[in-house]
Amino acid sequence: MKRFFSLAVAATVATLALFASNASFVKAADDADKPAYDALAESKADDDKYEWTYLFDGKTLKNWVDLEDAGAETPVVEDGAIVLGMGASSTSIKFDEEAAGFKLPRENYELEIVSRREMGTDFFSATTFPIGDVSVTLINGGWGGAVLGISNVDDMDASQNSTSSFYNFKNDKWYRFRIQVSKRALRVWVDDEVGIDCVVEGRRLGTRFEVSRCEPLGLTSWISKGVIKVVRFRALTDAELKTLNERADEEAKFFQIGN
Repeated sequence: MKRFFSLAVAATVATLALFASNASFVKAADDADKPAYDALAESKADDDKYEWTYLFDGKTLKNWVDLEDAGAETPVVEDGAIVLGMGASSTSIKFDEEAAGFKLPRENYELEIVSRREMGTDFFSATTFPIGDVSVTLINGGWGGAVLGISNVDDMDASQNSTSSFYNFKNDKWYRFRIQVSKRALRVWVDDEVGIDCVVEGRRLGTRFEVSRCEPLGLTSWISKGVIKVVRFRALTDAELKTLNERADEEAKFFQIGN
């Protein structure tokens, strides 16, 4: 009986694996027919659609502070982009609110980063950003290059918590990251796909110690050369805010019913 059960389980697993493989193949085929997403062009197309505040002027590191991480290369601007060199570990810069003369929003905003990795196999523009009274970090390509997620949620980093997923970030390809933030939820687009959709209401949020000095907002690469072309934010529209908070509303109703 045990032998039959084991064989049945093995057959089921094999069938599921074959199905998953075929599903992946179909998705890959569909993606092959899909026009390539041009992150720079799509970002530029939104230039006049919203009222943006640019945090990088395309020429200098004005209002940015080099955090001088141990073994890091000095961040520079080349060809209209911030370059975080491939250091021994992390290379980080922080936005200086005092020098800029204004406070960054803490809620109801979208932050956009357009960046690429030119060398290395880890995260290339990890973005620490404020949400309420704390900050968290969007990890793009962590833990060897494939982890997409938020550090930290409920004291767990991007490789462990519910925001974690795998994403095949390729070198020398521009990616557009759009981070939408409210008090109750956050959503992250990678190009034109939602990569993270997280209710933060009632969750413990924070940063890992390696990037805590970036708070409230900063950019970090890890043993990789990251190039950042766009850093800007805008206020969310009422419709966007309503959509962003819908999942939080659904969860609140669920737990209310459960109680």
